[in-house]
Amino acid sequence: MRLRIAHIIVFASLLLPLYGEAADLRCGDVNPQICSFLQRYLQELKNWNEPGVSVTRKMHDDKFVILDGSIDNTRLIDETTSFTLTRYDDKGYEACWQTGEQTLLRVAFPIQFELILGKTQKEIEQELQADILAAPEREDPNLGQMDSIAPNVFRSSPVKVYYLADLNDAIYRQREPDGTLTLINDSLQLDYTIANLFQTGLNKRYTLQVRQDVYGFYQHLDYSIPLQQWLNYCKENRITCYVAIEGESTSEIMVLVIAQNTDLGYNHVLSAMVPRAVLSKEEGVIPVKISAFIPMHNVKYLYEERKK
Repeated sequence: MRLRIAHIIVFASLLLPLYGEAADLRCGDVNPQICSFLQRYLQELKNWNEPGVSVTRKMHDDKFVILDGSIDNTRLIDETTSFTLTRYDDKGYEACWQTGEQTLLRVAFPIQFELILGKTQKEIEQELQADILAAPEREDPNLGQMDSIAPNVFRSSPVKVYYLADLNDAIYRQREPDGTLTLINDSLQLDYTIANLFQTGLNKRYTLQVRQDVYGFYQHLDYSIPLQQWLNYCKENRITCYVAIEGESTSEIMVLVIAQNTDLGYNHVLSAMVPRAVLSKEEGVIPVKISAFIPMHNVKYLYEERKK
């Protein structure tokens, strides 16, 4: 399960209420960030009065399109209104509110995290540390189905991969003599242990010593966060982590983590240097470099270029 590459260098081009709470828009069952965006953005359109910029121009610039119905019809949304959210690959969403056969409002907008979050990339990058620390504690991951891949070794199923089979979201367990399944945490099974560490934390009290690139990679922020709190943040924001070992030395293991938020269309790319000595302890520090909020198409493009 080794990703035998020296380095992966990633370049990036880089709640205001409408009529009460978000539930009034009947979109509470989807990602809360998408619902908050719809609520905020529709309110902005209704109240738009910026001199020299028409509401039509704003929508054109944001690539926000009204396909059917009217924004004014949001006042008609009630408990009888149905809501659907359709995703078109990694390009855009279509949101629709209907009452019976009548379409009250149908809109389309791109999967673009700055638009959806209503902030600039600079603001979003600056707030990452605070967002990580504010994430609520997650429950232990529900592994669901486990497939046997070796004697007494099991892997979560299904496994999602990020282009390369070695870069995946798998979690590994082993069968103990008493028949129970426990997370693999053994330096003799390094691949499985590293995967489990960056997917579950292995109940370790590790600290990530972060250097985060900002402002187009010309500056950086330095801070420390608990590994468990990073995993809380990923869970809270519906982020899938893909983990692989890039390489090894006698003193440390180089780990690549692609943390993907498909709802908002971005990736965090983590390059971690895990000291071998830390793996046998309950506490320790892991240096990590984070390239945050990289548009998904940028990483895809770089991967395709690397293949060529």
